[in-house]
Amino acid sequence: MKGVWRELVRPRGPQRHRFHRVGRRSHAGVALLMVITSILLLTILVAEISRGAAMRLQLAQHHRDEVKAEMLATSGVQMYRLILMASKTLGKNPMIMQFGQMMGVNADSLWQMVPVINTGMMRMLFVTKGDMDDLEGGQLTEEQLAASREKSSAFKRNFLDFDGDFQARVEDENQYIFVGKITANDMDALDNLPVTRQLLGLMQSEDDQQFLYDNNLQARELIANLADWTDVDDLRKWEGGREDGLYERLDSPYRSKNAPFDTIAEIRLVSGWHLDGVWERFGRHLTIYGAGRVNVNTAKREIIAALIQGYTDIQYPDAVIEDWVKLFMEARSLPQMSGGIFITSGQQFHQYMTEVLGVPLTEDVANVVTGESTTFRVTSVGEVGEARVEITAILDYSRDPTGEVLYWSAK
Repeated sequence: MKGVWRELVRPRGPQRHRFHRVGRRSHAGVALLMVITSILLLTILVAEISRGAAMRLQLAQHHRDEVKAEMLATSGVQMYRLILMASKTLGKNPMIMQFGQMMGVNADSLWQMVPVINTGMMRMLFVTKGDMDDLEGGQLTEEQLAASREKSSAFKRNFLDFDGDFQARVEDENQYIFVGKITANDMDALDNLPVTRQLLGLMQSEDDQQFLYDNNLQARELIANLADWTDVDDLRKWEGGREDGLYERLDSPYRSKNAPFDTIAEIRLVSGWHLDGVWERFGRHLTIYGAGRVNVNTAKREIIAALIQGYTDIQYPDAVIEDWVKLFMEARSLPQMSGGIFITSGQQFHQYMTEVLGVPLTEDVANVVTGESTTFRVTSVGEVGEARVEITAILDYSRDPTGEVLYWSAK
């Protein structure tokens, strides 16, 4: 550095000169260094400003796409909300109800005819007119996407005239076992609850019993833990003790809520139900929404089997239960004119199962099943560019014909 400094300030020229006087050093090199440094600093400043502006522009574009994606996802929810409103309204029409029963279609469940709404598939069908050979690599080209947004007339905007796509689906919450309100003072009272019989039936198969044994779990204890989570005291119903004692020993301790569940995911906080194996086998068949009755017109095989296991006085082998379930599922899928069954009430379900299929169900099963759905889960995903927003909504049509929103989550 000293050598560089001497070079910058050494006298220049062989004789007297007004810029190089004898006995004085020239600082022209220092000025040159300052100019170069200033230019360098300005270059860095300009580059940083340009980079910051570009980043802010990208963030703004991403935020714009996120807003668009959220609005598209909301559109999917609202579209299904409209479909469900129409389905519930048409379901009350006597003529439509009669026709639906004859054809094996639940007039109140017309929403099942539209299980998924996918605008991406709509664009493909609109552009290709059903001929998928026109697609390149299974995807629409930019020209095809533009064609899908073209107006049909100067006064009518195309339904698909928007950036991005959304996909929505709907499912019935009444097809699951309701665990939102389990109220009992002790194990004897808990054992007499309908939900306990249904849950025990859900865990009754030979494979499930082996799973519980291998993991040192008790079915009644798992059910009791659900009740302890929502009741107001701190006393465990299963073998006594403090409820919070189950959770204080955890690496990240917390306390029992002692209040009703707010979300399905909250069930996984309950002792035992936090295990992946328990959740995959049993937890995915639970709900905290609805009136507490299982819609046997939409319930899955596992739930029908649980109802049979829970409401027969004798524990039958899995093969026998499976045969009964298969017969009911097949009859449910057929129209009445072809020998099918359309369930409209719990009494009809009990009568059909006992008199036609020969399943010795107890009469109180009629109090826990229904043929109507009132609560639905709508999941809608909106995508624009790299932005993706998923909305989950729980809609209740038991009191509000437009659908009361019980839960709304966007992520």
